[in-house]
Amino acid sequence: MSQRSPNTTDERTLALLVFVRSHFPDAPPPAIASSDASARRYWRLRLTNGDTRIIMDAPPPGEDIRPFIEMQERLTAAGVAVPNIFERDTGQGFLVLEDLGDCTFFQWRHGHSIDTVNARLEEAVRLLAAVARTETADLPRFDTAMLNREMDLFVDWYIARYHDTPFNAEQTARWQRLRDEISTRLQTMPQGFVHRDYHSRNLMVQDDRLVAIDFQDAVRGPLPYDLVSLLRDSYIDWPEELVSKLQAVFWQQCPPDLREAWSLEQMRNDFAWVAVQRHLKVLGIFARLSIRDGKHGYLKDLPLTWKHLQKALAQLPELSGLTELIAPLGPKDQGLTG
Repeated sequence: MSQRSPNTTDERTLALLVFVRSHFPDAPPPAIASSDASARRYWRLRLTNGDTRIIMDAPPPGEDIRPFIEMQERLTAAGVAVPNIFERDTGQGFLVLEDLGDCTFFQWRHGHSIDTVNARLEEAVRLLAAVARTETADLPRFDTAMLNREMDLFVDWYIARYHDTPFNAEQTARWQRLRDEISTRLQTMPQGFVHRDYHSRNLMVQDDRLVAIDFQDAVRGPLPYDLVSLLRDSYIDWPEELVSKLQAVFWQQCPPDLREAWSLEQMRNDFAWVAVQRHLKVLGIFARLSIRDGKHGYLKDLPLTWKHLQKALAQLPELSGLTELIAPLGPKDQGLTG
């Protein structure tokens, strides 16, 4: 994204400039670096010695930087590479972070050989061992209520708003039964620390290492969840043979006692269940980002997300009712702008 200077007539930006000057009085004003699917913005600050920092601008009350700080500390303790925090103002929602550059794994893969990209993807899978070991005490639980709220985004935004075909009473009852079956099934899986959005756009490539970002919504939940986020990425369609290989890599690095109780075949089946839950949610989120927030670029990612959902459903005859229920509701042709 091209960088631009702050608008000094904007009240939030004025607060940002006061924060920056309190810590870096000699630095020039920061330039906008990027934004994401939330209300957060990121600014790049160039210091007088030539170093750079990233300012996270997370305006309260809608945004709260305290979970980011807590998860950063937990992940660091577990040995996961995450951005360093240099300064903070939790009341106003500002953080000064290590500048990791602009190269996400999603961007980095362009211009590299297939073998090199696949090796980097395997590195990302292997990093999940440390992520899973991260302390989960007092973390929110990815419980039935949370899982159901996420899946209901599919009905509320993708079905009712994007397709403009709300479910009738009978369809709603069917949906609720199937949704509850999915969320109940995910509760039976091995549980651990879940980043919750571990994919190619949330992994930065810096100095030949991968650094995880956007981890503030971490929970204790199903162990395959982050693997699904990575290998069934809504932005990259990884080859099926590679996915199968890396599922085995992930399973092999689980503790021996877990592998005894949780076979590779069981893990792959759990992977499919988690994929259904996640892609239902993501379809709803992408529709909401377009319709409510005017971020229409996410609509181009609906077809791959739908493809991933259908692939997972095809492995789960128990959910044939869901396959039937949503069969006519694939993504529309490109070009919708909400």
